[in-house]
Amino acid sequence: MSIFDICLLIILIYTTLNGLFKGLIGLVGRVFGLLVGAFVASHYYLAFFTWSANIYKDHESLGKIISFIVLFVVVTKVTEWAFKLLEKVFNFVAVIPGSKYLNNLAGAILGFLIGAIFLGLIIYVASRYVVVGNLLGLGDQLKNSVIAPVLLRIVKLILPLLPEALKALKSII
Repeated sequence: MSIFDICLLIILIYTTLNGLFKGLIGLVGRVFGLLVGAFVASHYYLAFFTWSANIYKDHESLGKIISFIVLFVVVTKVTEWAFKLLEKVFNFVAVIPGSKYLNNLAGAILGFLIGAIFLGLIIYVASRYVVVGNLLGLGDQLKNSVIAPVLLRIVKLILPLLPEALKALKSII
């Protein structure tokens, strides 16, 4: 297992434990944020790249990847923040006996899925723009990864949210 795979696993463990401690209620907003972030980023990252292209100069592929990541993270976080406000209104669920345990267990499962989709989307986009042997060896890391193909299978669940132009790009994995 490569260092890249170990990093992916650490992030997945973190998101699973985070879900365990925050519970299902806190993570529903994250999932919605993740889906909205994926939709907005995949539809508007090229426009964002065009707007910010002078920053990247001769690194067009890197600029497109960074544009996707920036839009994805910002939209996801703004949506999560809105749901945190709603969560405060719906805090009555913890009063029901056993609900805290079920909330935490369901949160761990959902936390894992959030981490897998988040990493999988980034890998999905990156695998379509990096070239093997290029960009700090990222292409080689993606191609040789044990974890990345599993994450890409999970991302197939949300592929209908992605535009056809992004789905049509050829992957290196």
